[in-house]
Amino acid sequence: MAPPAVRGYVALGIDPGMREATPLSELFLAKIAGPRATLATPDLERLLATALSTARAAWPDVRVGDAEILAYVAARLPEGEEAAAAVASMHLSDLYLACACLRGDARAMKAFDAHFLREVAQFVAQIDRSPAFVDEVRQQLREKLFVHEEGVVPKIADFSGRGPLGGWIRVSAVRTALNLRRGKKEQAGVDEDEVPSLKTDAPDPELDYLKTRYGRELREALQTTLAGLPSDERSVLRMHYIDGLNIDEIGTAYRVHRATVARWLAASREKILDLTKKMLREKLKLDAGEVESMIGLVQSQLDVSIYRFLDKPPKTSG
Repeated sequence: MAPPAVRGYVALGIDPGMREATPLSELFLAKIAGPRATLATPDLERLLATALSTARAAWPDVRVGDAEILAYVAARLPEGEEAAAAVASMHLSDLYLACACLRGDARAMKAFDAHFLREVAQFVAQIDRSPAFVDEVRQQLREKLFVHEEGVVPKIADFSGRGPLGGWIRVSAVRTALNLRRGKKEQAGVDEDEVPSLKTDAPDPELDYLKTRYGRELREALQTTLAGLPSDERSVLRMHYIDGLNIDEIGTAYRVHRATVARWLAASREKILDLTKKMLREKLKLDAGEVESMIGLVQSQLDVSIYRFLDKPPKTSG
């Protein structure tokens, strides 16, 4: 007769093929220190079993043992949450793949390339869509995420599972692309602080003049506007642009509907543009048409500008 744990998985309709003799909840709780390490419960066992079954179905060619993946998840539990609730809020299927990639599993790396790195071109299109640039970003990203060096843990280990892996990779790709372009500008002697999205699709003498004459003022106005936002607005923007969380995940964090988060983000974008326009009018004494032309230069790529300013650490004196 099959062991009780295996019979339980079968009763749940879960494949017990990869299961170890010790119940999942016991394996998991053994890796957690402190008050969250409560007694194993049927609900926790069911949650873990279902999550692992889903992960293995998502990545059928990747094999990670129960003890290994549960220890990996336990090390990344959000602070201050009860164990079962924390696990339920995490993207365990993505953590499963990340765990296998961290130990250099060839099949996991192949799956990662196929599902995530192929999207890099889309992630960095607002920065530079040329194939050579995209390939360079992809290569640098692959090295940062997976290459083991003396005393340096690969960056894939930083993925916490709070948001989807795809969103996290998008943020990493944008950061890599911006750093890469910054390096190229420094080599060419170009001012790195220029607004990244001052581009036009067709020649326009007026816009070229405004871009050249007032580009720095526009950058400073954007910085001032973002710095002046209330902390709660900056927190939501940071969760979206820096942490890579989508509106559903931010809604869960704030316990509001996804539509509310969408309204928050849209209102913040509109507020940033409105305050920037007002500041430019007052500082530069430009007419409304000139200000609208300048804002039009960055509006289509405002996401990249917001990301760049939120991600940049504050300057310190001395």
